Amino acid sequence: MTGIAELEVENESIAIISIVGAWSIYEKHSHAEEFIETILAKPSIQSVELKFVDLKSWDSVLINFLICILNSCEAKNLTVNVDNIPVGIRRLIELSKTSPVRSTSPAGQKKSTILEFIGRVGLLIFFSLRTFLGFTGKLWVGIISFIGGKVKIRGREFALVLQEVGAKALPIVFLISFLVGLIIAFVSVLQLSQFGANIYVADLVGISMMREMGCIMTGIIMSGRTGAAFAATIGTMIVNDEVDALQTAGFSTINFLVLPRVIALTLMMPLLCIFSSFIGIFGGLCAAISATDLTIVRYCAQTAKAVCLNDFFVGIIKSCFFGFLVAAIGCQKGLQCKRSAEDVGLTTTTAVVTSITAIIIMDAIFAVIFSLIGI
Repeated sequence: MTGIAELEVENESIAIISIVGAWSIYEKHSHAEEFIETILAKPSIQSVELKFVDLKSWDSVLINFLICILNSCEAKNLTVNVDNIPVGIRRLIELSKTSPVRSTSPAGQKKSTILEFIGRVGLLIFFSLRTFLGFTGKLWVGIISFIGGKVKIRGREFALVLQEVGAKALPIVFLISFLVGLIIAFVSVLQLSQFGANIYVADLVGISMMREMGCIMTGIIMSGRTGAAFAATIGTMIVNDEVDALQTAGFSTINFLVLPRVIALTLMMPLLCIFSSFIGIFGGLCAAISATDLTIVRYCAQTAKAVCLNDFFVGIIKSCFFGFLVAAIGCQKGLQCKRSAEDVGLTTTTAVVTSITAIIIMDAIFAVIFSLIGI
């Protein structure tokens, strides 16, 4: 039997609504709008009475029907007799009245000022930096313990991580670095050829790749490749309760999961940076000899003359810090992942964006420091 509501008017002032049958979202049922229109169309009606006759079953459909009736009667100052409503239904109706209604319209939302926005962003940066510094402190404690022999890393796992962040990253580093060197050389040729100074293309490509582009491009590549992989791997372990199992078994999350990855990427980044720098110089060589009258011997000689050991070591120092940042941020964001598949994707995206931003900021800091000390 479907849910039916019947309306009767007693003494022309009392409207009686009888509710009968099974009220379910999957069955046909009466709608409150037709009863509200009928009641409001008769000004003589002063009160409404609800009766429940042979009510079989009900769900949210009946609750919604009654709430519409009650709200409409309350808006028109009509008295409603709720004594006959079953206790369970009455509690749900009262609960709906006490629940706050959230406005989703733009007019109902409070507009934030510029100062409030700046304050929120500042607080977000402050708490994020504080969390990362706390994580970095724990990580350095683990590194010092590893150097002192108090913490051991499984050799097989460490070798696999080294292979993943090192040898397997060579193809993408080769491609990006070669193209970057090629682009720098072509842009330099377009400008320097106007002054007959094509020989200085080697200077621009060599110095930019050794000091800046080699380590920056390698850091960005590893952020999108390795940092994201670290965050996704650890985040998935949290979703699968593997991290909880390790902690229950007495393993340190920092020493077991984070330390091998951070050490491996910090060691591999200088080697990848050197590889990237030489491949970028090779790409500049290919562009220069194809677009100008320079020979391979002249280009290599000019590069060796322009690039000094300071440029080489600047790139190495930067790459070590960039490798540490990428690995630490990726692992930290992975450990902050919540227990859902959606959060794994969000964590991975956040790790990549944060790593790239940190690399650019750190490179700017290094540029100021090296400029002040004259390197």
